[in-house]
Amino acid sequence: MNKYRIYILLMLIWIGLPVSAEQTTSEFIHGRHAIRIGWGDAAIPASQYDFEGLYGVIYDCVGSPYGNIDEALQFIQGMPAPEADKFLRDYRVVETGRMRTSGHFFVGYRYQFTPVVSFGAGIDMLYMHRENRVYDGYKSLMLGGYVPYQYENLMHLTLMPNVRFTYFRQRVLELYSALGVGYSLYLLGDDPAHGISLNATLFGVNVGNEHWYAEAELGSMQSWAFSFPGTHGLYGSRLLSIAVGYRF
Repeated sequence: MNKYRIYILLMLIWIGLPVSAEQTTSEFIHGRHAIRIGWGDAAIPASQYDFEGLYGVIYDCVGSPYGNIDEALQFIQGMPAPEADKFLRDYRVVETGRMRTSGHFFVGYRYQFTPVVSFGAGIDMLYMHRENRVYDGYKSLMLGGYVPYQYENLMHLTLMPNVRFTYFRQRVLELYSALGVGYSLYLLGDDPAHGISLNATLFGVNVGNEHWYAEAELGSMQSWAFSFPGTHGLYGSRLLSIAVGYRF
């Protein structure tokens, strides 16, 4: 809830900022074309993203319909010792590990159509990885002929057209907001999925000289994938982004 309160406060500040024709005249436009490269955080997706719904159940029992150790132990009650031993040795339990992420890497181009409005497009890449440990029914880490680890890797690629509104412009400073909607590709194992993404920049700052500049943005990227069972996605990503660029 605190995150949404911050968004509402920033939106109110944005609405209250005056848009002055004098502040956005072409006098301070250094170049019609601009390219940039940047990075954005992915802390919320890394902590909340549900790989289980995409990849399968956490527990995988070989030769048995049971889904966890407690049910398996109940199942072997009264079973002869050799059969119970074989059952527990063939049983598999996957312990999910901590999610790790590269954050968002992105590149973009934009064209300054008017002193206020510019149009552009960008490519965004996010990589997420988790290492899971595999145990048998005795809760021993699988070694020998078994692979003791499972790896879950997700690559999220987005191609997104966008529009930017610059509401304050001086010689070395620009303040802006932006909105983009585009196509997303999820690469998870051998099963690609398709979806859409929405990226809203509530508040952006551009500081630089005639050619080189740096930017910082506060906003959010939301993505939805429709090809997996159910609807999954990345929510609350790219809250903070930084970039460097060149105007010409």
